Amino acid sequence: MKWVQRILLLGLALWFGQCGVKPDSQGEFDEIYVFADSLDWLVYEEAIRDIFAKEYRTPVLEPEYLVKWRPFDRFDTYKKFRNIFFLARLNSEEPVSANVKALLSEAIIEGIQKGDYFYIPKKDVWALDQYVLFLVAPTREGMIQRIYDYGEAIYQDFERSYYQRLKRFVYARYENKELEEYLRTHFPFTIRVQHDYFLADENLEEGYVWLRRLNPDRSLFVHWLPYTEGQEITPRWIIDQRNRLAAKIYEGDVIVEEETFGRRITFKGFPAYRLEGTWKNPKYVIGGPFRNITFIDKGNGLVFMIDYYVQAIGKRKKVFLDQLEIMAYTFQENLRNKPNTMEEAAE
Repeated sequence: MKWVQRILLLGLALWFGQCGVKPDSQGEFDEIYVFADSLDWLVYEEAIRDIFAKEYRTPVLEPEYLVKWRPFDRFDTYKKFRNIFFLARLNSEEPVSANVKALLSEAIIEGIQKGDYFYIPKKDVWALDQYVLFLVAPTREGMIQRIYDYGEAIYQDFERSYYQRLKRFVYARYENKELEEYLRTHFPFTIRVQHDYFLADENLEEGYVWLRRLNPDRSLFVHWLPYTEGQEITPRWIIDQRNRLAAKIYEGDVIVEEETFGRRITFKGFPAYRLEGTWKNPKYVIGGPFRNITFIDKGNGLVFMIDYYVQAIGKRKKVFLDQLEIMAYTFQENLRNKPNTMEEAAE
């Protein structure tokens, strides 16, 4: 597949006349601009949205990614945006299909017809931090079939790129080194802190630290407690622990259990449980999405809970939650500050 990409990129350079210095990409991280011939898009749209625009509850339903179709005559307007998809078929002479086919050698075309090739992702084609995806099939029916056959692989490749680029954005500006150092020297963990976050609360006796940023309201807390032999982490235990702490630090937030789902994952090499869903505050009649990662470090005798939420009335919330996810995944244990017991931690 790599040699296919090299040939395609040579064609791109000739077709669009790339310059030496590329500008930064434009637009939102969660927007995908799709170029497909208009009649084809009527056929492909449902399949693409099934993969990239699944409903995400925040608690209102949002599409996971914003998929926006554009005709090819608008390409110059959007060619420097962050995420661009091309959907082309070999048996068409419509603008998108004809221009994409012009990039392909006879050998590649033959491989597409045989089903050897279908999707080609490429980064930074016309702008920096850009993701461009070419999907090429022999026919409309072949395109639909291949989208569903390879949809999960296509989605995973895009999502990896999405989080990599979002992480660069999150830490591109001022990073709160002072707060990071405070966490490192006082608590049994370290974490990279994006600018504008502040320490909202800390409690060694309870074993938690709460970081917060406003406009919109974003929060992340880390909770730790001693592991006891035979202790099991279950969704019920996580929900109860989260609700107990939220009653103290969030003024009564509770998890909406019917809108919350859990699954087992691996986090930093540890078996972990991940909850993802919504919370509400009956007192203030507000709510939003949250994610929670809880794991046991048996070797060091600690249970860690990393929990993060968003409240952003009238705004899309998932991209803010994804930024918090990036912070959460910078978590590292700091065992020089490991308490032996909660009582010792409080002394």
